[in-house]
Amino acid sequence: MNQNRFKDTLGGVMVGVILCLVLVACGGSTTEATNSASQSQSQATTAGQFGATGGQFQTVNSAVTTGTLAQTGSSLNPTGNLNQDIRNVIKTARPAVVLIASEIVRNDFGGLTGRGQQVERGVGSGSIITADGYILTNNHVVEGATKLTVALPDGRSYTGRLIGREGRSNDMAIVKIDPKAGENLPTIPLGDASKLEIGEAVVAIGNALGLEGGPTVTAGIVGAVGRNIEEPGGGQLTDLIQTDAAINPGNSGGPLLNLRGELIGMNTAAPVDQSSGGAAQGIGFAINVSQLRPLIDGYVKGQTVERPYMGVTPQTMTSALAARYQLPINNGVLLTKVEDNSPAQQAGWKAGEIITKMDGKDIRSLNDLSAVLQKHKPGDKVAATIVDRTGKQRETAITFARATN
Repeated sequence: MNQNRFKDTLGGVMVGVILCLVLVACGGSTTEATNSASQSQSQATTAGQFGATGGQFQTVNSAVTTGTLAQTGSSLNPTGNLNQDIRNVIKTARPAVVLIASEIVRNDFGGLTGRGQQVERGVGSGSIITADGYILTNNHVVEGATKLTVALPDGRSYTGRLIGREGRSNDMAIVKIDPKAGENLPTIPLGDASKLEIGEAVVAIGNALGLEGGPTVTAGIVGAVGRNIEEPGGGQLTDLIQTDAAINPGNSGGPLLNLRGELIGMNTAAPVDQSSGGAAQGIGFAINVSQLRPLIDGYVKGQTVERPYMGVTPQTMTSALAARYQLPINNGVLLTKVEDNSPAQQAGWKAGEIITKMDGKDIRSLNDLSAVLQKHKPGDKVAATIVDRTGKQRETAITFARATN
């Protein structure tokens, strides 16, 4: 089967994309260049607070300082000249896109190498988001690393330490570097991805293929929003930004930017045709930074963040989905999967049903659902309106559990 095709299913299975994903970190000498730093370490993410293994804030180093996120007041004002605007974005953002080199030491119990240990190396990217050195990147860039080296485009290099990560929920991590007194670190402000429009120009920056000379820049448009993808290990990434800006191995963790120079996506995956090994053309995926914002704030402030867990895989309803599967309405959030023994199952929810209201708020999209969840904590009980596949509406209540990493 060509696993680069879109595969739509419903009623107990996934509506989305089944494909061979490259999590676009760049492997070193012990891994293939078209793979992530280590396939075994980077089974991508599940559906966060929606899914079965949503992440709890994890403090890896409790003795951390707190930073201040780069403010949107430092954003650019687009001129209307596309070429000039792209150059302006590159000029301001590229200095804050770092290379993250990871080393993973594994014991060679089988003695295959003739040495006691084996070292795996990988290269990815990250964005400096505070002036004192907090960096946003993908979890699969840093997971399992025994050593992290962070290099800026201007030649400065630092030892990085992992502050926290969302291991299998949002494929995100925060790394900290410590600049010397008086050193100025460039930063990238976070933007509002919920305002993105299809066709809007975007710029991707990252250390593609780990090439010498600093980060590579590509440009394109937003091809779609609200994408959900499933990787072969069963993990789910939800509410993604799709772009035709070229994303290659080494881009993982790097920023997708709007023309204001704001970080609106974190480049993370590209589909590959498993039969031919060739990458799909003009399709790459970035994690929507707006859904990560509460987690980023928590990491940077040194706070513990617990997120509510429902146990579903959701998808924004569209007219196309409604027509294809003969669903009764074309708005709301479709439940494409309900996990066994989850809060959603205990509430009586089933795959193929649609959430139209929660906690008194109309639910028209994943962004609406995320906004409700961000206001709640584990243990909270909220009312929800569900529409089944026959069009029958019922009132339910769900009690959120605690997401565990």
